[in-house]
Amino acid sequence: MNTSNNKHFNITKTKEKGFTLIEILIVVSIIGLILSVSLPISYSMYNSYKASLKAEEVMIFISSLKRESFLYSEAKNLSSKDGVILVNGKEQVFNDTIVQIDQPIEFYKNGTTSGGTLKIYVGNQAYFLNVQAPLGGLILERKGVH
Repeated sequence: MNTSNNKHFNITKTKEKGFTLIEILIVVSIIGLILSVSLPISYSMYNSYKASLKAEEVMIFISSLKRESFLYSEAKNLSSKDGVILVNGKEQVFNDTIVQIDQPIEFYKNGTTSGGTLKIYVGNQAYFLNVQAPLGGLILERKGVH
């Protein structure tokens, strides 16, 4: 018997596993679209966060001046020149930060203050630090882009 004529060929269709090129391109383009929208917003938020940290650094320094004037019974005169804070005539520099004080602020020996406002500029962000008279409460406000 010739079995060669009776051979049945089992042709089974194998299904390929994986993604097609079109599917991969669609996913990559969706990811690119999401990143193109979210990265600029994230970068802007990060810069705003860094600027607020620098403004808070100035606020902490002013708070320490208030405390020192009371603890050591030393009057502190706060003014500014060319974007730098002057404390009793000595410069206090904050990197990448410009501070403007229109009217000098006094911290008296008894811990009270004359009050006033410091304008703080970090990058393109502007902040106002209000020193409230007579007890020296501090309020930091973001004034936006300058």
